[in-house]
Amino acid sequence: MALPALRFLFARRGESLWTLASLFWRSLRAEGLGPTWRRLRSYVGTVNAAAAAPLPPTTTRKHTLFVAGCPGHPRRWRCEHSLERLRASGRDGDVVDHPAAPLLDYVGCYERFVLQRVPHDASVEAFVRAAKAAGKQVVVDVDDLVIHERYGPELPILCNYSDLARELYVQQLRRIGQVLALVDHATAATAPLAAELRATFPHLHVEVVRNVASRAMVERSVAARAAAPDVAADGSVTFGYFAGTATHGADLATIETALAGVLRDRPQARLLLAGEIDVPPMLRGFGDRVRKHAPVPWQELPALLRQADVHLVPLVEARFTACKSELKWVEAALVARPVIAAAVGPFRDCIRPRENGWLAADAAAFAAAMRAAIDDPALRLQLGKVAAAEVVGGWTTAAAGC
Repeated sequence: MALPALRFLFARRGESLWTLASLFWRSLRAEGLGPTWRRLRSYVGTVNAAAAAPLPPTTTRKHTLFVAGCPGHPRRWRCEHSLERLRASGRDGDVVDHPAAPLLDYVGCYERFVLQRVPHDASVEAFVRAAKAAGKQVVVDVDDLVIHERYGPELPILCNYSDLARELYVQQLRRIGQVLALVDHATAATAPLAAELRATFPHLHVEVVRNVASRAMVERSVAARAAAPDVAADGSVTFGYFAGTATHGADLATIETALAGVLRDRPQARLLLAGEIDVPPMLRGFGDRVRKHAPVPWQELPALLRQADVHLVPLVEARFTACKSELKWVEAALVARPVIAAAVGPFRDCIRPRENGWLAADAAAFAAAMRAAIDDPALRLQLGKVAAAEVVGGWTTAAAGC
């Protein structure tokens, strides 16, 4: 118990202990002991996890330091994969975690700094000003519409939040926006998100840096393809829906009726729901034809992705979804599975209908594409193979680093 507490106290930066104590008291009064304890554990766990990662020596002389402000998948895709991409181009760098890394100590160690969703505080502002004064480039990287507090009402994740939780999340958006206001350069995962950055912060030079798959993802996907057949022996066709967060239930609801119709019309149709998603009411009567799978670590994901013959990517039409990236197409393509995606945002750029996947403008188009995928297995396999070749050829760290 003593070691984690000491690690937290020495690693914590940004908010003062007084600020944290005030927040603890507010949370206790507004939400009670249970939610307050979970919030405290989450914060301490994040800081301690960041502190547990080894820091590069301050004698380092490398090209880029990636500073991860959002753990989990954003850190992996936007920092770890970007570092691997940088190394493929012949340069080098490191990844550290906010708020544990003493950024001011590294101003002289790198030529370029990429702050991935790092929120503003006094230490971050001092670092940005010192780095710019030293002639170093400081870039803010974002992969979602979390760039300014004005976008808070549009974020589906806030729908079921308490008033206090919503306030804290919007405060985080405000703080990310404050860092964007300090820098001159930003990178975004998609063109629509880059356009929002330019509109909100006209002074920024914004570059689109798309998400690309790592070498390990490619290797595990190749193994998953070798381990599972292209077509199920019993003639069934499984549609897969993979949800990263609980907010994706609203997206699945847009095709719930269409899915139910296909399952009724085609007895060979199956549905795999993976991740943080519940079986929708209209699909609960199909018994074991609808299967639910818990979230898995990314290392196990390719094998699970391969279990679906076709991947479904429904999206609610909104500015938030239009800014999201093509991750689901990239992950499915790596295991040679095609997607049926809503004709929203970047999917319109990466998918060519009936060449490397399907685009669907509405629920009826989703149903038509699902029936086509069942009735024409040769087309289904061809689309998956074309998508796989494209992703391996242009959407990996090795290809993007050239």
